[in-house]
Amino acid sequence: MDKENQNNAISFLSLRKPSNEDDERFISGIDSSYQAAKLRSASKNKLANDFHSPVRFSWKAFWKTMVYENLPPVIFSPLAAIFLESSLSRAWHVSQNRGLIALSTKHHPPLFIIQSWLIVYPGSWLMNVGLFLALFSDSQAITNIDPFHIILAYMLLFMRRLIIATKYGYFRPEDLERLCLPAPDWDNDKTIRRLVGQAWLQPWLFPGLIRDELTVAMDENDICLQGIPIELKNSSSEPYFDEASCDLFPPKTSASKENEVASGFLLYNIIKSVYKGPVLNNFRPILFFSILLMTVTPFLIKFLYDTTMFGITLNEKIISAATLIGFFNGFQLLMFGLVCSIDFERRFQTSKKLGDMATYPGLLLTSIFQDSSISKESRIYIDLQKRVNVFAWMNMRKVLRSFGEAFYLRIQSYTSILIFYSLFCVAILNVIVWSEIRHHISTIYVIGVIIILISSISIFAIFKAIKLQSLSAEHRDFIRNELFIIEEEIWELKLAGIGEEHISDLQSAKALLEQVDESINYKELIYKPTTIFGYAANNGVMGSILSLVLTGVLFAVQGFVSTDISYDAFGWFNF
Repeated sequence: MDKENQNNAISFLSLRKPSNEDDERFISGIDSSYQAAKLRSASKNKLANDFHSPVRFSWKAFWKTMVYENLPPVIFSPLAAIFLESSLSRAWHVSQNRGLIALSTKHHPPLFIIQSWLIVYPGSWLMNVGLFLALFSDSQAITNIDPFHIILAYMLLFMRRLIIATKYGYFRPEDLERLCLPAPDWDNDKTIRRLVGQAWLQPWLFPGLIRDELTVAMDENDICLQGIPIELKNSSSEPYFDEASCDLFPPKTSASKENEVASGFLLYNIIKSVYKGPVLNNFRPILFFSILLMTVTPFLIKFLYDTTMFGITLNEKIISAATLIGFFNGFQLLMFGLVCSIDFERRFQTSKKLGDMATYPGLLLTSIFQDSSISKESRIYIDLQKRVNVFAWMNMRKVLRSFGEAFYLRIQSYTSILIFYSLFCVAILNVIVWSEIRHHISTIYVIGVIIILISSISIFAIFKAIKLQSLSAEHRDFIRNELFIIEEEIWELKLAGIGEEHISDLQSAKALLEQVDESINYKELIYKPTTIFGYAANNGVMGSILSLVLTGVLFAVQGFVSTDISYDAFGWFNF
């Protein structure tokens, strides 16, 4: 067993600590596999509240976080915590866990505290002071500064704060409660494991994360996959099954017969095979290039027009420094966009592998299990003409759809926030052009760069979302084709007057496949599809977003032509 599986015993769940002993105790207490799909009611000696419920967005947690994030740290946001948490003890732990005034080494490592006081807190205060000076200073005191620079930079920061508020909005109630308790009920490690840009981007560095999320997904769907077997030919003779097992998801349980394996074991290894490494190989170069281009553009253009880059007066220098920090901080927004595309791609790959298992001749074993002893031609095939396999495959699919659902819902929201910022920049461009407000030409350049970068990353993420959503329709088409073929096979067997037992098996599988067809159609295509801006991800949504961005840009170009805008030798708009 590899190092990762040895560490898989680590669990960071708030409600229950999953174990193979508990699973076996549950499985031994049920009479049939269908009871494993009624986890709560079949768990006679366990309270239903011990299992995780589907995540729900909390507007209370969202708005509370918006207050904490938008008020300056160290002074105002901790004071807000005292008022909102109604307890000094809870306010203290909330302030530490959220980094509002990092002091306690029990909640965060010393390096985090040092970075907060040397970089994060001064940067936050500088951004607020810079925006205030740009908006309310006498225009004669900041003649060398374009206020639109700090507005764009601050909006990048605001979008990041909106993303953080959305993150806490999708926190589970039990986790929100632990944020108010003393360490180690909650600490820096638990925070990192909830971040899409760290743990969810690199789950192989966080032992037990995949196992925990799969456990939560089973709880949400009221299913114990280890109690639902799946029939595979010669499965018991495959030694690499034991090599690939982890403590919570072994290939065999008391519910598995000789020619069967636990469906939880297969699903765990499918997920692990996709989430074990990076998906986007050029992630860092793309991120570094994008943030460098966004940060440098306004100052480089001012330099080329022989305009002082950071101003002359103290107010101008403060605003310029805040602008630089704001644009550099925009790397987090770009990173979120790339992580969104990665998550959609990973979900596509896991769903595709599960679908390929049910498509003859099956899925190559080497794409799931990394073992040099496996033949390159060996495949794993789930025959959906067997009712036991239909039942197991659909339950695996339901759990997979809910895997990491708190992250999944956040990812969809983050994609929409990115698009919103791009549309905001388009709106600012039109306001500048059509209102003929004083501005520097560098503002036009930086808006153009932001629109191109943010829109490109957003469209890439939307493309991946559409790809994932389309897979549900493809799988439904596959199921309907299976139904069509099974119906014909049943008819021919009846005409031949043979295979009564086989006919009964086919009719049983067909009846369950019809339920699978309806379930995929309702849950994945109607009730809970992959969404962008609240709409199911499809080519129409992408077309609408592209149309909004392009129409806004073309409208601004028309404004340039119509108003005959021109600039002086230093790049300032001529009134």
